[in-house]
Amino acid sequence: MKYLLKIKEIKMTKFVRIPFLTVIFFSLLVFTSSADKPKKDKYEEWLKEEVKLLISAEEEEEFKSLKSDEEKENFIELFWAKRDPSPGTKENEFKEEWYKRLDYVNKNFIYGHIKGWHSDMGKVYMLLGPPAQIKVDAPIKRESPTGGSQLEAPPQIWIYQPMPELGLNEPFQVVFRQYQFGYELDNMTPQKIHRAMEIFPKKVVFNPDLKDIPKYKFTLEENSFEGKLINQLISSGEEVRNISLEWKPLFSRAQEGSTYVTFLFEVDLKKTNLPKLEELVFFGRAEGEERREDFYKSLTSLNKKGDKLIIHFGQPFLPGEYELYLGVRDKGKEKYSLLKSNLSVPDLWKEGLNTSTLILSPSVVNLTKSDKIEEFDPFIFGQYKAVPRLENKFKSSESLNVLFQIYDAQLVNGEASLVIEYFIVAPEGTYRLNAQEIVQKVEPGKAIMGGTEVPLSPLKSGNYTFKIKIVDRNAKKVFEKTADFQVE
Repeated sequence: MKYLLKIKEIKMTKFVRIPFLTVIFFSLLVFTSSADKPKKDKYEEWLKEEVKLLISAEEEEEFKSLKSDEEKENFIELFWAKRDPSPGTKENEFKEEWYKRLDYVNKNFIYGHIKGWHSDMGKVYMLLGPPAQIKVDAPIKRESPTGGSQLEAPPQIWIYQPMPELGLNEPFQVVFRQYQFGYELDNMTPQKIHRAMEIFPKKVVFNPDLKDIPKYKFTLEENSFEGKLINQLISSGEEVRNISLEWKPLFSRAQEGSTYVTFLFEVDLKKTNLPKLEELVFFGRAEGEERREDFYKSLTSLNKKGDKLIIHFGQPFLPGEYELYLGVRDKGKEKYSLLKSNLSVPDLWKEGLNTSTLILSPSVVNLTKSDKIEEFDPFIFGQYKAVPRLENKFKSSESLNVLFQIYDAQLVNGEASLVIEYFIVAPEGTYRLNAQEIVQKVEPGKAIMGGTEVPLSPLKSGNYTFKIKIVDRNAKKVFEKTADFQVE
C-alpha cells in the first residue's frame, strides 16, 4: 500500500483556508512529539489519542485487560509489528507515517473544542493521507427568503488518486463544508468513501498471524568504528593482525531453514599484549549472493585457560557461500584484528538424515541450576556441557568426548530407531568402538542427542579420524560424518 507511505504536507490555517494552497513534499521523519508531552497515563493516552482510529474492538478489549506495564509495552510493540510493511527491518514505515500524520492534524485541524484527529478533516487525513490537490472555490452568494443575501463559505474539495486497496479504483474527491465548528464532511459524501475509511484499519494489518515480537536483523552502522574497519578491509583486501586470533565455525540447525553458525575463537594472550583484558568485541560481515549478515558481540565473561582465551558466539545464517570479514577489538579500540575468509554454510534442512558439526571435547561437565543459558550454545547437550577446544589436539591421558545432534530421523508411531556406530580411523587400520542404540519417542522436528566417550591412552601419538555411522532402521538409510583429531 504505497499510498500509505507517501509523505506530503499541506499548509493550512486553523479556520478558513486561503484560496491558494501550497503542497510541500519532504523526507520521512520519526515522530517523537507525543513522547515529549506530559501524560497522566501514557497507556490511556496511547489507546484513546494515538491509535483509536486503528485498533480493533478485540485488541482494545485485550489491552484494557492487561495489568502490568510490561504486558502493555509488549502489546504495543506487537501491535505495531503487525502493521509493519517491512517486518524484516527495525524501521516501521507505517508507524512513522502514522505518527507524522497525527502530529500534523493535531497542530493544524483545530475547530473550537474539536481538535486534531477528532475532526472530520483530521480523520480523513489520518486514514486516506494528504490529498494530491486541494480545490477551494469562490464564496457562494445565497438569497435569503426574507430578502437580502448572504455569503456562504465555499466547500473545500480534497482530490485523491485511486486507492484500489480500499476499493477506490478511480480518482475521487472528498468534499468538506464549513459549518458551526469548522469544516465537516459533506452530507452527500459517497458511501464508498465512508467504506474505504472503515476498512483502512484492517488493510494495514500486514502481519495478522504474528504472535511474538520479531527479532530484527542487525546491521553494522557504516560510520561506526567497526563499520569503517569492515569497509576498509573490503576495499583494500589487507588483513590486520594486532590480536593473535584463530577461529573455526560450527554448524547446528536453527529455525525456518536457517543454520546456526557458531564462531569459536582462540586468542593467544602470550602473543598479544592486552594489559586490561576486561572486554573483547567481535564483529563482522558475511556477504553472499543477494544476502548480507552483520554481527556484533561484546563479551566480558572471558574464559582464560593459561595463555589461551576461548570464546564463542553465533547467529543464524541462510545456507550458502559467503565472503566473511571478521574483526575483534579491545575495549579501548586500541588493538584490533581484521580477517578475510570464505564461509560455507551447510543446509541442515535437506530432506533425510543429517547431523550438526561433531563436537570433540576433552571433558563434559554437568549443568547446575545456577548456570544461566541466555542463548543457543552448541556445547550444551541436555544436562551436559562440553568444554570448548579450538584445535582437536588431545593428550593421551585425556578422554575424547564426541557429541552431536541428529536431525530428521524417521519416526514410526512417534518413535525413532537408530544405531550409531563409532570408529577411529588410524594409519594402521580402523578401530570399531561400542555402538549406541537409540529407541525413543521424539517430537517431530526435534533433534536427537548422540555421543560417546573414548579413552585415548591406548593410542600412539599421531593423526586420526573419528567417524560416526548412523543407521536409521525406520527409514533404512545410513549417514556418516567424520572429524580429524590429533593425539600428542
